[in-house]
Amino acid sequence: MARYAWYTRVTDTLHRLTVLTLVGGTLYMSGGLIYTLYMNGKRYEKQVMEQEQQKKIEDSAK
Repeated sequence: MARYAWYTRVTDTLHRLTVLTLVGGTLYMSGGLIYTLYMNGKRYEKQVMEQEQQKKIEDSAK
């Protein structure tokens, strides 16, 4: 088995940690964005439904 110099191992370790941090952070932020968009969509949908129901109630009262 070939032995590498200590600085090669340190550089390799730092590179791997950097890549894992970037990939993990990207996945975390993407998940948060998707969750936020989904929840805002549900809230908007609920708001629109309530407005439609309110309008029907007002129209039937006239």
